[in-house]
Amino acid sequence: GFFFYAGSIIWIFGFLFEAIADYQKRKFRVDNPKKFIHTGLWSLSRHPNYFGEIVLWLGIAVMAFPVLSGWQYVSLVSPVFVFLLLTRVSGVPLLEKHADETWGKKKDYLEYKEKTPELFPKIFN
Repeated sequence: GFFFYAGSIIWIFGFLFEAIADYQKRKFRVDNPKKFIHTGLWSLSRHPNYFGEIVLWLGIAVMAFPVLSGWQYVSLVSPVFVFLLLTRVSGVPLLEKHADETWGKKKDYLEYKEKTPELFPKIFN
C-alpha cells in the first residue's frame, strides 16, 4: 500500500544519496589524499553520506509502520536513534573535530564550513 511505496521511495533516495556521497569521496581521495572534499553532494552538505543513512532508516520505519502493533511501535525510534548516534555520539562530531584539526587554519576550508550545512543539504534549508 501507500506506506510501502512511500517508504521505498524514501529508502531509495537515502540509499542513493549515501552511496553516491561515499563514491564521490572515495574517488576524490584517490586524486586528493590530503584535501577535503567540497564538490558534488559534498557541496550541499558536509556529511551527505550520514544524511542519506538517516533518510534510509526513516524509509524503513515508514514501510514498517502499518504492520506494527502494541510494543512494536517502539521500533519507530530507530531513525531517531540513528540520527542521535550520528549527530551527537559518533559520526559528525568525530569527523568535524578531525577536519577542524586537519584543515581548520585553511581559508578555503573555513569558507566551506561557513557556507555548507553540517548535515541537511542546503536544498532543504
